[in-house]
Amino acid sequence: MRRASCTVIATGADVAAFAASVGATGGTRLPTTYPIRWLTRPEVVNLVRALAADRPDSLPVHELQTVEMLAALPLDTPLSLVAEVRRTDAIHLALDVAISHSDTPIARLHAVLRLVP
Repeated sequence: MRRASCTVIATGADVAAFAASVGATGGTRLPTTYPIRWLTRPEVVNLVRALAADRPDSLPVHELQTVEMLAALPLDTPLSLVAEVRRTDAIHLALDVAISHSDTPIARLHAVLRLVP
């Protein structure tokens, strides 16, 4: 298993752009899938690359993804993101991400990635 952490921020402008991109305009509620955008952070991508190094020509494709919001996502506030990735077999990776503010859990994400040649 490999682990990395970083700080992320959900700005009002980023949230509005994400909501518009998924057709959720006009509402005041943040789409619960918003935190998935942080899975492309270099810290997370580098974990996946390191565990898939034996298959350099493969593309990690989402087979399964869940987002569990545990509290309202605060805007314009630094949040802690901790990602853990482990290889579960020859072609799968499991990715678990915890997002928190201080000691308050905000969200949990889980994804299964398949390494597709």
